[in-house]
Amino acid sequence: MWIKNLFLFIWAYTPVFALTDDLGFLTANKGDEEHEYYFSIISILFGEKKIQFFSFPIKQPEKKMILFRVKQLSDMGAFDITDEKANQLETDYKDHYDLLTDEIDKEIEKESLLRHLSDEQSRVDISYNKMNAFTTIIVAVIPIAVALVNWDTIFSLNLLEIFIFIWLIYANVNLCAWIFQAINVRGFKASSFGDLKNNSNKRREQNWQIYYDWQQSRRKADMYVSFVMHTKIWIVTVIILTIIFSVFLPFGKKSMPALTSENDVYTLDTNLIESTYDKSAADWYLILAKLQTDKYSQVVILYNKVEDNNFAEKLKKFQNQKITWMLDNTLQKNQIKIILEK
Repeated sequence: MWIKNLFLFIWAYTPVFALTDDLGFLTANKGDEEHEYYFSIISILFGEKKIQFFSFPIKQPEKKMILFRVKQLSDMGAFDITDEKANQLETDYKDHYDLLTDEIDKEIEKESLLRHLSDEQSRVDISYNKMNAFTTIIVAVIPIAVALVNWDTIFSLNLLEIFIFIWLIYANVNLCAWIFQAINVRGFKASSFGDLKNNSNKRREQNWQIYYDWQQSRRKADMYVSFVMHTKIWIVTVIILTIIFSVFLPFGKKSMPALTSENDVYTLDTNLIESTYDKSAADWYLILAKLQTDKYSQVVILYNKVEDNNFAEKLKKFQNQKITWMLDNTLQKNQIKIILEK
């Protein structure tokens, strides 16, 4: 079962051909029996915003394909009480209150509601403090990470490495979006003192207002907990992708040879190796002469963008040295660096 849940979880986060559940925003909530699945050709996530194109409802015959839609976590019905729902709650609670004949029972309920209200407010405070902690970490770490990026290496990645790098950027963008969207100032409904002031049955009205504020705070707390949960998911994703990118990237790259006093290093312009009086030509013929002495066991050639490959053909006749070609984006166009290792 957990394999199925993991598969659906990953599927919901994919930007193409994603399967999402609107009742759980992205994935179905644990234990829910009702679902509103949509299969979207394109599904771009930006924090709490889900931007989808060509969304097809699954097992919802009354609904049709939606060309474009934007869903937002904080707008979900689970985090809000409609006016109709509020009126029904008020009627039900006041009817219940009127059935209480013992004043002690009314006082007990009031104290219980106050405790529940306090607990939900504590959940909000804890979630908000966690988001502030995430914000502090991200604001401190991201500038350092960007400064340490070797863009020359990034531009020389292969297709798989580019895919991992793009996913890493996508994850970081979503992580930052969740954090900054969570700390936005948000308005929440609360009871009005005016209603209590003008009500003839103030004790009943007070209990109802505490009950209403508790219901609102519970939904507010659920929303902030959801923000924390989704932020943690993206933090874990960023960590995993960073490890993959950092650990496996070097295996796809040949390590740069160490420059020692026993190595001879020459930097040439391939367009000038045939020019009689140019330094590149002099160094080139010196390299060919040295290779004929068999004093060197390996030749490492660093290159970037080379238009003329005639020099490569001339090197093929040397069979006693191992010749290694390495891409180096720090070199200029048509510039090569040849390292002779003894």
